[in-house]
Amino acid sequence: MAQQLTDLLTPVILALVTALAGVLTVLIHAAKTSLIAWLQARTNAAQQEIIMRVASEAMAFAETHGLILKGQEKMNAAIVYAANELQTRGMNVTPDKLLAAIQKAWMEYNPSQNKGNQALELKEINTTPAGE
Repeated sequence: MAQQLTDLLTPVILALVTALAGVLTVLIHAAKTSLIAWLQARTNAAQQEIIMRVASEAMAFAETHGLILKGQEKMNAAIVYAANELQTRGMNVTPDKLLAAIQKAWMEYNPSQNKGNQALELKEINTTPAGE
């Protein structure tokens, strides 16, 4: 009798264990996918914060050398500084991204000067003949 009961229950128990293993596999895969997405988003946010901090440092570095460097040389010095600093932290950032970050840091640091530059740019746009 015990043998018959074991023979009847064995396939049922194996089916339940197999179904449970399948459900756990799906749940683990879904959790892994969600965790990876969350970590990537979090890493990108952290990297953005680092890039902006380094851009501010680069802008300050270039501004302190402003008596020696002017215009494009100053911006190039800031980009080189930021690229080197980020590379030591294991981050490779495109020059365009660095330029944008440094320009943003400069605009936040010099808001009154930016308003004057924006007004000058608008004046130039409005006074430029349409044919040019």
